Amino acid sequence: MTSGDYHRFVFDTERRRLVGDFDAMYRAEDSEGFDSWHERDLRPLRKRLSLAVLDGYQWGRILDVGCGKGTLTHLLKKANNRVVGVDSSETAIRKARASFPDIDFRCLAMEEIGTIGESFDLAVVMGSFAYVERWPIVLEQLRETADWLYIAEYIPRDPIGFVKSIDQLVEEVSRHYVIQTRVILDEEHCLLLARKT
Repeated sequence: MTSGDYHRFVFDTERRRLVGDFDAMYRAEDSEGFDSWHERDLRPLRKRLSLAVLDGYQWGRILDVGCGKGTLTHLLKKANNRVVGVDSSETAIRKARASFPDIDFRCLAMEEIGTIGESFDLAVVMGSFAYVERWPIVLEQLRETADWLYIAEYIPRDPIGFVKSIDQLVEEVSRHYVIQTRVILDEEHCLLLARKT
């Protein structure tokens, strides 16, 4: 698959607003030949670093929030753990289930994470907070759901998304968790591993 033009489903850059038509984006992948967010490309440093940070621990129960088609979720699955992936797009979840049937994938909006009814050792949120207006509330819900939290967020200069700065993200996470690992790449990618206070 090529990169294609998936951004039109995400942001209207001229009007500087979220479009957020993620299900249409995932449906268009097959007919237009693109891979949304280059999800299947695991070469970027932020992805390799994320996997290296998380691989240093033994997580029994992992929740991947905003899992998309499950490519990174699949890499979190080990022989001795349970992994649940959630995404708001039914199409993405359908694709994830077809590719990785050994993982429990569920269609669920981030704002509904408090209804999941399970507890986890680790919650992973990679590149999803920017698309959720009430992401600080989602953080509160995650604190009730997971002992540890891993976030990898792209926050460009003058962002359209809802996370406006790395400082804002770090401050909000610090209200609920103690940050153990903080990596900033290119002043636009923030990787945080934190444990519950």
